[in-house]
Amino acid sequence: MKRLTATILFIFLILFLAACGSSDQEQGAAQEDESSAESLTPPEVEVQFKEQPLPVNEETVIQAVVIQGDEKVKDAEYVEFEIWNDADGEDSSEKVKASHTKDGVYEAAYTFEKAGTYQVIAHTQVGDLHTMPQKEVTVGKEKDQAAKEDTTGEDSSHDSGESDGYSHGNKEFMVHLMTDQIFKTGEESTLTAHVSQMESPFEDAMVRFEISSDQMERHAFIDAEEFEPGEYKATYTFPSAGDYTINVHYEKPDKEIHGHKEETIEVIK
Repeated sequence: MKRLTATILFIFLILFLAACGSSDQEQGAAQEDESSAESLTPPEVEVQFKEQPLPVNEETVIQAVVIQGDEKVKDAEYVEFEIWNDADGEDSSEKVKASHTKDGVYEAAYTFEKAGTYQVIAHTQVGDLHTMPQKEVTVGKEKDQAAKEDTTGEDSSHDSGESDGYSHGNKEFMVHLMTDQIFKTGEESTLTAHVSQMESPFEDAMVRFEISSDQMERHAFIDAEEFEPGEYKATYTFPSAGDYTINVHYEKPDKEIHGHKEETIEVIK
C-alpha cells in the first residue's frame, strides 16, 4: 500500500513539474514574440523646439523624441538633423548629428544664420528601421506674418502649373543618402539611400545611383535594390581617391513621378 501511494505521488510530481516547464516555455515564447513584434514596429519621432519663431544668429537646441511601441528609444543607431532654408533650396542643406540626453530625447545645437522658413528632417535609424519626419519652422519672424506668407506660397504654387508627379524640389519627397561611412578605393562600397513620400517609405520604386567625378571619364549608373520599405542599396568600387558626386534618382514612371538628389562624398585610399 505504501509503495502504491509513493508511486502515485511520484507520478503527480512528474506531471506537476512538466506542467510548470510547459508554462515557463510558453511564457518565454510569448515574451520573445512580444519583443520581436516591438522590434518590427516603426519608431515614432517628434521634432521639438523650445520656442518659435526661432532666433537668428543664436545657438538653438533641436530635439527629437524617439519612441518605439511603448518604449523610449535610448540606443538608436543614429539621429541626424538635416536643415535647409526654403529660399536656398534643399541642395544647400546641412547635417548635424544629435546625441542622446535622456529618456529617448536626442539633442543637437544649431545656429540659424538668417531669417526665413526652414525645413528640419530628423533622420533616425533604430535597428533595421529608418524614419525621417520633416518639420517646417520659422526663424526671426512673427507667427502671423509667417502664416500670411504660407498662405501666399500655397496660392502661388497652386497656380504655377507644375505637375504634381514631378518631384524634384518637392517637399513631398525626402531622400537621405548614408554618407557617414568610410569609402575606400579598390574596395566594394555599399551605397544606401532612404526615400520617403509624405513621411512614409517610398516603396517599389525604380532607384539608381548616378556616380560622377573628375577622375572618371563618364558617369556610372548603378541600379539599386530595395531591402527594407523605402531603403535602397547598391554596391560600387570607386577607382581612385577624391570627391565624388552621388545623384540618387527615384521614379515611378506609371505615376509620372521622378526626382533626384545630389550628395558629395570623399573617397580615400
